[in-house]
Amino acid sequence: MPDQTRKLAELVAHTAYEDLPPEVVERAKVVMLDTLSCAVAGYTKAPEECGWIIRMAKELGGAPESTIWMDGTKVSALAAALANSCMVHTIDFDDTHLESVAHLGSSLLGAVLSLGEKCRATGKEVLTAFVLGFEVAARVGNSVNKGAVHRHYKYWHPTATCGTIGCAAACAKLLKLDAQETEMALGLGIDQAAGFRYCIDRGDFSKSLHPAWAAMRGVMAAQLIAIGANGPVGLLEYPTGFCAAMCDAPVLDYLDEGLGTDWAILQDALKLYPTIHGSHSGIEATLNLVLEHDLKPEEIAHVLIRLSPLAKGQGVNYAPSNVLAARLSIPCCIAIAITQRRVTLDDFTEERIHDPDFLAYMQKVAVEPEPEFHQRYPDSGFTSEATITTTDGRTFTCLVPYCKAHPKRPATQADLKEKYDMLAGITWSPERARQVYDLCTQLETQADIGALIALFQEGEP
Repeated sequence: MPDQTRKLAELVAHTAYEDLPPEVVERAKVVMLDTLSCAVAGYTKAPEECGWIIRMAKELGGAPESTIWMDGTKVSALAAALANSCMVHTIDFDDTHLESVAHLGSSLLGAVLSLGEKCRATGKEVLTAFVLGFEVAARVGNSVNKGAVHRHYKYWHPTATCGTIGCAAACAKLLKLDAQETEMALGLGIDQAAGFRYCIDRGDFSKSLHPAWAAMRGVMAAQLIAIGANGPVGLLEYPTGFCAAMCDAPVLDYLDEGLGTDWAILQDALKLYPTIHGSHSGIEATLNLVLEHDLKPEEIAHVLIRLSPLAKGQGVNYAPSNVLAARLSIPCCIAIAITQRRVTLDDFTEERIHDPDFLAYMQKVAVEPEPEFHQRYPDSGFTSEATITTTDGRTFTCLVPYCKAHPKRPATQADLKEKYDMLAGITWSPERARQVYDLCTQLETQADIGALIALFQEGEP
């Protein structure tokens, strides 16, 4: 029988910070900082959702060992991981590992910082755990999801399923479990992995909860093994285990192919729009046409968005019931791009998405799958082409194979700093945002991660 679960456990247990390539460490810091800024903005921009999860974390309580970010209350690492990871995903502005179609930073950051605070982990230890957790989650996701069909994603939300397993790996690293113990921690994480794709179609609170559950389950899995519990081994490749159950044709080779040399975090995509990733190339193509040809909303008769089949299957909703659902609706995102000439957090409001005139404008946007895009750009996932037809019969077309911030077309440091400043500034003062930014960019020098987390609350740390 294959032994990929054991190989992943050995990678986690035996890899030290010094074994990580410099470019992997640097990318991890970029992803972690970007993810943190999403949590900071989410705390203020999604007060209802964050309020629910913070209240629940406080009710769970436990030993005062880890901080609920921005709120400042100390609770158990389990409860803190739940709240902190939820905050990240409330505004849908966090990273996507495109091959596995998973938002991995949201669950991993909450898990490693919450447990790391309890353990008084160093910056190097947190970075190493984050990278290794990301690696495990992405490889598991690839094994059940990579390719044209995306079988796992048809029913499941990889952010929740694969995120749980990655968080178990990251937390096992922080707790210094050996390879055998790490494999059992992975087994407990695998056994809890769940989360349906329904939330993407409907836009309900469970989508924000998915990384929260993943973080909490990962912390729990590793802590149980650390106190002497046992867990299943070989559960990824077992004939009735995760991969077989979650996909009708898993590719187990993806679990260990290039292990220790090919690092998944280098293929992570960040976001420059607070919307479902499948909308980004279409937004960019639409904005290119609107701005280049100075097209006014009233001049546009019809918009056709042709896009990769994966993207078509995840975001066509002409009647979003709330702001979250609107950010997951490609027609809504395109209509905002045309009418506002931008797509920002502030453009998604309850008033707009329930405005009859705006809803009518959304009907001008048609979304069609184009299978050829996957053949031409197999590593894109979300290629889009926008064709705008005006009321006087003119037609304009723009193809965007890779949206900006895709690994093939990386965002600049200036782009990401602008995003960080904007998101962090929603909740923090400019001085506090700068302090956190400076510490995060030098995370490997931190002797105790608690000093960084103390800055997440305004006022004197």
